[in-house]
Amino acid sequence: MADKPYRLWVWEPKRLTWWIATLFMIGSALFAVGCVLYLGAVEHELILDSIFFAGSIFFTSAAYCQFHQTINANKVVFYSSLSQLIGTLMFNINTFDAFFNLGWIEQDLLVWTPNIIGSILFQISGCLAIKDLCKRWWCWNIQSVEWWIGVINFSGCVAFLISAVLSLAMPTLISPIFAIWAVIFTLFGACCFFLGAFLMWLMIAASQDEPNC
Repeated sequence: MADKPYRLWVWEPKRLTWWIATLFMIGSALFAVGCVLYLGAVEHELILDSIFFAGSIFFTSAAYCQFHQTINANKVVFYSSLSQLIGTLMFNINTFDAFFNLGWIEQDLLVWTPNIIGSILFQISGCLAIKDLCKRWWCWNIQSVEWWIGVINFSGCVAFLISAVLSLAMPTLISPIFAIWAVIFTLFGACCFFLGAFLMWLMIAASQDEPNC
């Protein structure tokens, strides 16, 4: 029997996996839009901050669904989803605090600190996801959609971490190129997470065996 073909559009709201993928795609898309607007020199900070904050809420919603889904999974998967969930909560704090007019010390404490913590937790989550997929810390399995999802999400975690490092506020003026590159890496990470979630959609479309939630 021929394999069921992949479809680009999936409507399966009874499946928790569908909600995870969809919420991650919306959150990632909002982060990407915010980055593009920033790089396009849009000066409405309230609009930009609102987009990023809304994106973080969708991230957290998706991460909570994934955590709920993995409560009874093996320890590696459970801790991966737990680390990701806590990381998204850090991004909620980070993007909310960005609404306020803060000095550089306050920015580092209230914006950068939760950002770097959340990014580190995302990186831990990505590493554990690879560990679960490969049964070791790395492997090559380019014919597996699950492997591509894990690797693409891992790349997004790396990009978010680099962006967080570059976002550290300083008491003296530094080259604006750091801020630009921080946004570029955030954009790359958001695109990675969107693509990883979209591949989950393709898996759902091809699957006939996943039980309804």
